[in-house]
Amino acid sequence: MKRIGPSWLRLGFLLLAVLAFTCVSPQVPAEWRVLDPRMHHLGDNETPEWKEAPAAPEPSPLAIRFESQANAREWLLEVTARDVDNDWVLELNGRELAPLKKVNDEFLTGLYPVPAGRFVDGANELTVRAKGDPNDDLSVGRVRLCASSLREVAHLGRVLVRVTDKASGEALPARLTVADSSGRLVDLYYAERPTTAVRPGIAYTQDGTATLEVPAGTVHVWASRGMEWSAAEQVLEVGYAKEARVAFSLEREVDTRGWVAADTHIHTLTFSGHGDASVEERMLTLAGEGIELAIATDHNHQTDYRPYQQKLALSPWFTPVVGNEVTTDNGHMNAFPLDPAQPIPPHEETDWKKLVSGIRARGAQVVILNHPRWPEDGKDPLTKFGFDEQTGKNAAGQEFTFDCIELVNSDCPTAPTKLVLPAWYALLEAGKRFTGVGASDSHAVGVIVGQGRTYVPSATDDPAQIDVAAACRAFKEGRVSVSLGMFATIEIAGKGMGESVQASGEELEALVTVRHPSWVTPRKLELVVNGAVAKTVALDDGLTGDTKTAKQRHVRFAVPATRDSWVVAVAEGDKVSAPFWAMNVPEALALTNPIDVRR
Repeated sequence: MKRIGPSWLRLGFLLLAVLAFTCVSPQVPAEWRVLDPRMHHLGDNETPEWKEAPAAPEPSPLAIRFESQANAREWLLEVTARDVDNDWVLELNGRELAPLKKVNDEFLTGLYPVPAGRFVDGANELTVRAKGDPNDDLSVGRVRLCASSLREVAHLGRVLVRVTDKASGEALPARLTVADSSGRLVDLYYAERPTTAVRPGIAYTQDGTATLEVPAGTVHVWASRGMEWSAAEQVLEVGYAKEARVAFSLEREVDTRGWVAADTHIHTLTFSGHGDASVEERMLTLAGEGIELAIATDHNHQTDYRPYQQKLALSPWFTPVVGNEVTTDNGHMNAFPLDPAQPIPPHEETDWKKLVSGIRARGAQVVILNHPRWPEDGKDPLTKFGFDEQTGKNAAGQEFTFDCIELVNSDCPTAPTKLVLPAWYALLEAGKRFTGVGASDSHAVGVIVGQGRTYVPSATDDPAQIDVAAACRAFKEGRVSVSLGMFATIEIAGKGMGESVQASGEELEALVTVRHPSWVTPRKLELVVNGAVAKTVALDDGLTGDTKTAKQRHVRFAVPATRDSWVVAVAEGDKVSAPFWAMNVPEALALTNPIDVRR
């Protein structure tokens, strides 16, 4: 009989391992064992509203001791927690096991695989420890152990995904979204690698490929890449211990030649200290959502994305800019560009003129007043200074010397654009030309970076070669357009945003173009003159020349004969609720900056 050599044996075992996932018969999970039935309150504040745990906190870290056998294969821990805002980790026998899954003021029961060899025969200890602020209040407990793998307990199947550019056939950074038939995001397992950013139902991929494991059943899988691109969906039947493959081909739908997409308000957990997106994950989300000019604005920190972008081979996809969300007691202001090696701007100053002067002294060319109507309940910066929406003045006498004002903040549903616009209109009526901008204010992987964005004129369409100084001038001169799912431009007598037109009569004609992806439905267009709607036209009436991604309207409107005026175009569309781009705010929007009409 011919003997089989060691190399052939190794190859055989390797093939068996590769086939094991799909060939092995599913195993019946072992019984769950309760290690700790209680919920524990960690932190430093009384929480009488938390009925599941003592109101008074107990000392941190929390240690749960139990007896066990050593595990020769993967086992599974189950831990319930609520209100996990900051970084907490699970440690097993003195070694970090996994981050505690983050959750807001609700309960989340998380599953945590324990690799073979992490339990020992006899006494074991599971610890919940703060990596950051140990005074962060949370409740945690109800710990159970199962001597089976996550794949067995959750009945997982594997989904292999590939996303390509329809035009070139090349791999494309993208967002993958997985939901069940009701639209609820599905937990994704074993998807983490250096080139993905993964959250429940969401995976951003640097190279267009991802391997996701999901509970067996029917799932809807989307591939998307921000508002300039198509979105594709496939419905899959995923079998337990089976494998499914899906390929998506996305195409650019929105014509933005001569413009680049900017997000002027972006955060990371790494440097802002809250949210959940590490700086590496932020690079993946920026590329996956098609942001081309990315302004880093961590709180009172000057973050340079370039080393992280280069490490992940994402330099071709966007131009990074160092900025800072100068965070004060009276309001927040984004400032850019800044030098990451230089001191941060003074943020203790309460006089806005001196504050902005100090920011500019650090080199910032653009200063933006962020979310001017947040926090709510009269705590927003404009209310603090007694701002009057009728006159555009403020009772506190503070001089506004910033350059731009944030009109769209896609992660601020309590202060939507419709609440901000009257203040902007009042400022314009008072002769203060603060450029309107849009941004996302994303702190988390699941909060879509660039959902609110600003379109900036650019001499190049290469996202890696954007002229930052020219972009800054466009912001200051009002030549940019505000976007939330749509992109609008306006011309009057050949003049565009930030320019002026001389008028002799009492009627003018504007040419407004509204571009949008096929999955956003525009409904109406308003021309606003001097703060009042002068003309409303439909965008959903299917005129000749309309396409599935662009609407163009010639709109005649009246202007006063006795004064100078300003004209803004505002387009509205249906709210996107599909899981791949679900919006927190009431409607899709596009807003132009003003064209001035001179007499």
